[in-house]
Amino acid sequence: MKKNIIYLKSSEIMSEIPDNSVDLIVTSPPYNIDIKYGNKTSKGKVVESKGVKYSDKMSEEEYREMLRKVFEECKRVLKDNGSIWINIKNRLINDEIVPPFWIQEYFQDMYLKNLLVWNFDWGGSTNKRFAPRYEFIFWYTMDKKNYTFNLDDVKVPALNYRPDRYKSQLKNPSDVWRVSMVSGNFAERTNHPAQYPERLIERVILAGSNEGDVVLDPFMGSGTTAVVAKKLKRNYIGYELVEEYLEMANNRLKNVGDDDE
Repeated sequence: MKKNIIYLKSSEIMSEIPDNSVDLIVTSPPYNIDIKYGNKTSKGKVVESKGVKYSDKMSEEEYREMLRKVFEECKRVLKDNGSIWINIKNRLINDEIVPPFWIQEYFQDMYLKNLLVWNFDWGGSTNKRFAPRYEFIFWYTMDKKNYTFNLDDVKVPALNYRPDRYKSQLKNPSDVWRVSMVSGNFAERTNHPAQYPERLIERVILAGSNEGDVVLDPFMGSGTTAVVAKKLKRNYIGYELVEEYLEMANNRLKNVGDDDE
């Protein structure tokens, strides 16, 4: 199996990866909310065109079937003690919020260890409902008890530390993670329209894998999962359909250092 590579193809068939060979899967699937990414719009009209163009318009049936195929492949390649972390958000469809809990139907044979809330400080605006400021992260494990969870690597300072009651000033993070979205002045910022922050994925990879492990992202996008994996001395494998996004990812990876293959 070749490591430290991003394939320019669909992840619905990951024939390059053998069964039970991946330690951790981290990904954020496409939203499928009929937005032509790369265009700036006002009142429903394109007023400025820049960046990479991408449209995520599929029928809901096609979208969910695509995800079913990808997640089945993910489960095939995942080790028995591995886990899958999926970042996904509510969608507004026909003026109605559709929560992403429907993805649970794909993981009836796995164990949901946490439903995490990623809370951020800015995002889309609206005057017809409260502004959305969170997304979900579903964490599934293959085995109920045997899985990687490096709590000590992700502990955070305790605000109410009392030396008479606690042995350490560090504590287990809660299931609500406050991490800023990637803004225009971030050094990691690319032209990808839905880039999640390295800091968010760093906690996932530290908690869910060990040095030398293989981390897979079937929807690689701008390469954040691969970049963080490489920085943390993990191996990465990814899949991406858009050539410009693949180029973004590879350019980011070059700045991290040479791959160890």
